[in-house]
Amino acid sequence: MKESVVEKVMEKADRCFVNGQYSKAVEFYTRAINLNKAGEEVPDKLKARAHCNLGIIYSIQGEMQKAEQEYLIALELNKKLDRKEGLSNIYCNLGVIYTGWGELAKAEEMYKQSLEIDEGLGNMDGVAGICINLGNLYYIQGNLEAAEDMFRKALIITKHLSNKENLPIIFSNLGNINYFLGNMETAEKIFRETVEISKLLMNNEAVALNYVNLCSLYHKQGKLKRSKQLYDMAMSVCQNFKMKEAEANALSIMGEVLKTEGDYIGARKMFSRALEIDRRLDRKIGISDDLCSLASVDIREGTLDEVEDNLKQALEINEKLENHSGIAENHYEYGNFYLAKGEYKEAEDSYKTAMQIAEHIGDKIRIAKLFSKLGELFVASGSFEQARIYINKSFETNGEIGYKEMIADTCKNYGDLCGKTGENEKAREYYDKALLIYRELSSGDRAGLVTELIADLERAG
Repeated sequence: MKESVVEKVMEKADRCFVNGQYSKAVEFYTRAINLNKAGEEVPDKLKARAHCNLGIIYSIQGEMQKAEQEYLIALELNKKLDRKEGLSNIYCNLGVIYTGWGELAKAEEMYKQSLEIDEGLGNMDGVAGICINLGNLYYIQGNLEAAEDMFRKALIITKHLSNKENLPIIFSNLGNINYFLGNMETAEKIFRETVEISKLLMNNEAVALNYVNLCSLYHKQGKLKRSKQLYDMAMSVCQNFKMKEAEANALSIMGEVLKTEGDYIGARKMFSRALEIDRRLDRKIGISDDLCSLASVDIREGTLDEVEDNLKQALEINEKLENHSGIAENHYEYGNFYLAKGEYKEAEDSYKTAMQIAEHIGDKIRIAKLFSKLGELFVASGSFEQARIYINKSFETNGEIGYKEMIADTCKNYGDLCGKTGENEKAREYYDKALLIYRELSSGDRAGLVTELIADLERAG
């Protein structure tokens, strides 16, 4: 039987789609769909595939509004054809888009519809994929127990099916949960092993993702040279394969590294580039994180004009998303803002609100940061007994995690406390410890500050 013009054009489109020639694929899929206008009948089955694949291409390219439009057309066509598997895939893809936009209730509804179809079809591979997506959604909301349950369910199914394709993303998410809980050795082991699995499977997205995860982990551990190497490796993969979301994540982590080093100009550039990408992708969580990070640079540098506006925008997004981790970070930065202005009561309220949320969701890294900041706050406000309590908690928690920057900050805080209570010898001891770590971190501005404090002690005799 002779092939129709539509079938020939669709074959070319499918070939380009599979080979990653997305511009050509879009051209051919669009031509195939428009043949209907030229008088040739285009079967609904072919139209459904064309619209779905256009949705996938636009999603890869970060054009999410276009992707949603194509998926919704494909969804109606698949309903008409009663194609259950097609419906499940589209519901799942829409769920990913809505998650990125922060429409979490809508995303959860899409995932659950997809899950119901795949369970009914006995498509356990599909069930595993949806469990991963639901796990990501619950992770965003700070519901770690539900997230881990979903990832474990996906892992059991994946192992049972001997389907290795899902392993990198499952292990990466389990690594993130351990990182979130402060189990740094376990998280590092999982991330490193996941990189190797991802390379074997030629899953470039997972390779880049776990390079970024390791970049963040090494930043916390004060291994900034290694962190920068991982950043370069992540960016190379992201740019070669046009992975804009992973690129934004890598830029954001590098901003944190540069902020630790006191390179505020460089940090601001990184966060601004990340924000530009996240806005282009309409990625709400990324936008809120970037705004909060820009505020943190301004607070550290003492340029407070735009801080309140950025934090307000970030908090509005996070509250709408029910992103508890993001809300906690917002209140943490509000605390830093008020502390920088000398408004101690407001700072304490903000830090304690952040602490309450962080403890509720088990966010140990943020708890560790808050112990250090509360110690600093109470030294500044003259509440020395309170300061001593939180400084001791900070040493304990940050020591367990190995959070180098916070350990240095706490040593500096303890030096300040001892200086104010007349324990000059002990103050000098802790300033020396802080100075050593700040120099290891190449944090010139804070090393300079501690050097001045030591000089003040020596002048005081």
